[in-house]
Amino acid sequence: LQEAFGELHISDLSNNYDFVSIRVGIQPFVSDFRGFIFDDSNLGVRIFGNYDNNRWQYNIAAFDMLEKDTFSDLNEFSRRKQQVYVANVFRQDLIWTGYTGELSFVGDFDNNSVHYDKNGFITRPAPIGTVEPHYLQAYYLGWTGDGHIGWLNIDHALYQVLGQDSLNGIAGHYTQISAQMAALELSVDKDWMRHK
Repeated sequence: LQEAFGELHISDLSNNYDFVSIRVGIQPFVSDFRGFIFDDSNLGVRIFGNYDNNRWQYNIAAFDMLEKDTFSDLNEFSRRKQQVYVANVFRQDLIWTGYTGELSFVGDFDNNSVHYDKNGFITRPAPIGTVEPHYLQAYYLGWTGDGHIGWLNIDHALYQVLGQDSLNGIAGHYTQISAQMAALELSVDKDWMRHK
């Protein structure tokens, strides 16, 4: 089941259709412009809305992840023992007209679990190195942006992730997580063509 949710309009915040709503159920959600950290349709609760003539948009979401089918990657009806929490805020025309900036937080809590796919192969924990159940806690802090600065189109992301892995399969022991990720795409439009 890929989508099954109910949505309740909580309140209007202004005469310009600024609002707060809540959505509960299996729903699609993308945490940033390119879906670098979280891009899924899963079981969750999400409070979202906008403010100041839609110049601010925000999401607070919690997902209790479902298992995925081996071959189709579609949702199954069993839970995965993994929770994901997301909070993000977008600001349109941040510094420059036409540029939207986003700050985001994603928390991933992957608990001890063992899972075999439909072919009988182990998929969790990952079948590399030390194969034992373990928990993983990761916290992603990100700044992303999309839009244009004058004639220059820009799409970028910068993330820092912190956390812990109770038994990293490759290291064979407890490890602290500290990693970074950056992406940048620049382009220029000319005569219906986009040069990247």
